[in-house]
Amino acid sequence: MAWAAGKQLQNGRYTLESVLGQGRFGITYFARDRNNTPVVIKIPNKDALMPEEFDRLQVVFVQEAHKLARCRHPHIVKTGEPFKEDGIWCIPMEYIDGTTLDKRAEKQLPEAEALTYVRQIGAALTEVHRNGFLHRDVRPANIMVRRGKSEAVLIDFGLARAFDHDLTITRTREIATGFAPIELYSRHGDRGAYTDVYALAATLYELLTGVVPTNAADRKAFNAKLSPPKDYNPRISDSVNKAILRGLTLEGENRPQMVDEWLVALGLPTTQETTQTLPSTPNPAGQTWNWATIWTAVGSLAAIIALLVAIPQCQPTQKTPQAPANTSPSGTP
Repeated sequence: MAWAAGKQLQNGRYTLESVLGQGRFGITYFARDRNNTPVVIKIPNKDALMPEEFDRLQVVFVQEAHKLARCRHPHIVKTGEPFKEDGIWCIPMEYIDGTTLDKRAEKQLPEAEALTYVRQIGAALTEVHRNGFLHRDVRPANIMVRRGKSEAVLIDFGLARAFDHDLTITRTREIATGFAPIELYSRHGDRGAYTDVYALAATLYELLTGVVPTNAADRKAFNAKLSPPKDYNPRISDSVNKAILRGLTLEGENRPQMVDEWLVALGLPTTQETTQTLPSTPNPAGQTWNWATIWTAVGSLAAIIALLVAIPQCQPTQKTPQAPANTSPSGTP
């Protein structure tokens, strides 16, 4: 059950005001700190999972916070120090006043504007990849544009994973149709930076046309046609049209392998050439991260889960009642 408005967290440090979004794995709240500064609080969704799944999710959740802390970039949402409330881990995050690109007023953006956002998110993804992660869920709904500015921010890292370690089995229902490349439909599919290149190309396709590109699974299984974006919007330049189709190449090995390679195909400067320092937003937690304490707690939880898994199967088992399940403009996975 979602926490009620008015609930105070961390001894009154944060006060919840409303639910921004709720997904299968998480709930995102709008809150304010003691200085009345808006902040987002993200928690794992306890009600949507079986108890043993939730315990494991708690571990993954704090790992996500650690991962986000390593990816400091002007176009990546900022996070604060995680804390526990009522036995549930919470991540305070920067509140971004703006609109996600899937809710933009103009369905076909001017090419220059769309390329500005794609270059910024491309720079953010390069930072993610530099830290050894993949995002795997790039799409307009996970990109926020700050109100009154042409600044795009990548807000949702719920499906991000280390390059060499899958934490969960890929489930088709968790894949963003039209934006996910074919390798995400298989648990054992090879993945790399080119996986996010596909999703970013699909995002640009949708920003310029207002149409979601043909699902990769249908293209693979049924030879479904991918119409060039220029078919929907003749104002798209030939070079951008060609670069989008190259980024949407079905097989990963035939796509641009790195984000910068694809940006060059679009005629954009590489992320190294466009590194710029934007005014930094204060850490929502307002203090230095105490990761030693956090990882001690996470390690204890992980050890308990491992012990439970090791209990012999011959012991009596109890069925746990199934809880109801339920994306959010603020980054709820």
